[in-house]
Amino acid sequence: MSNQILKYAEANINITPEVNKLLDSLPLYDFYKKFDNEFKNSISSHKKCSVCGLSLTMITEESRKLNNLCKKVCYILLNFKDMEKLIQRLTNDKCCAYMSTWLFNHITNIPNFNLKSDDFYSAINIISQNELSKIKNCTLENYKINKSVFNNDQILYEFLEIYKKIEEKLTSTDDSSKNIYCKHIKQIFSHYHRIKNICATDDSCSKYKELLKFKEKFKELNIINLICEKCDFKKSTCKHGSTVEDDVPCLSSQKYGFLFLIFGDDPEHIINVLFNVTIISAPILALFLILFKFTPFGKTLKKLKQEGRKNGRQKKEENIQDYMKNYAAYVDSAMKNRVHLTYHNTNM
Repeated sequence: MSNQILKYAEANINITPEVNKLLDSLPLYDFYKKFDNEFKNSISSHKKCSVCGLSLTMITEESRKLNNLCKKVCYILLNFKDMEKLIQRLTNDKCCAYMSTWLFNHITNIPNFNLKSDDFYSAINIISQNELSKIKNCTLENYKINKSVFNNDQILYEFLEIYKKIEEKLTSTDDSSKNIYCKHIKQIFSHYHRIKNICATDDSCSKYKELLKFKEKFKELNIINLICEKCDFKKSTCKHGSTVEDDVPCLSSQKYGFLFLIFGDDPEHIINVLFNVTIISAPILALFLILFKFTPFGKTLKKLKQEGRKNGRQKKEENIQDYMKNYAAYVDSAMKNRVHLTYHNTNM
């Protein structure tokens, strides 16, 4: 699993192949792939990158890793031949922003990176301002946040980047995969509210740069109404007492079937629950079958059942016999009365 998809898994967001394809088509991910390939082939001993050693001493393991990362990034900045093509396609500012997120993804893989991050970025930005740098006028950003905050913020950013394509899928006449994109929208909206509820408690919402952008985008009525219409969603009350006024609404299904009331509005969750119940029930039923057919306990139950049937048949036969006797007595009595009346009528 790639680092980019791993962050979704850590946020409990399931990425389907269809959504993953959209993410792969992002200029951001294309940029990451090109830089990752260049990073693998970069040299960490280039003479023009000595500034890394001056800023980052080799005393600790973290410092050595940061020093090595600094030199490899330096080599890319000064020697990446395809950078000009990327800049022509994305603009210099976009490449600088993508370079910042790509670099921060790498630095957060080093334990305790934050202890030396200022020294690291000081060295890197001396290099990025060099006249030989392939990215011009670019100051690579030190986000100064932990990896979890950064990943959660990037998820919002990436959704903002791919939403236009998702909207095209929703409004397309081919709706075979519509539910997949609707589910992804609902997951991202829930992710937004989780972030907002957590950061509101410790006043750290300012660390999430994409939070406000996401809010401004998806509180617009025309966008929300389109999502609700195409996905059969409705705006609903958020958990944790969040209000939807002047904010991104929470979404729930319009369906009110019995299973939806019990298990929620996620069809996959309902299927998983029923499947798990079936898996649990099957061995229990098999055990009862074995007990009934192949053990003394089962034989006893079978004997009692047969006796019950036998007694039932006997009781039924006795009831029929009693009924026939009573009916015969009734007929006999009726015949005697008729003979008696006939005899008296004759003598009169």
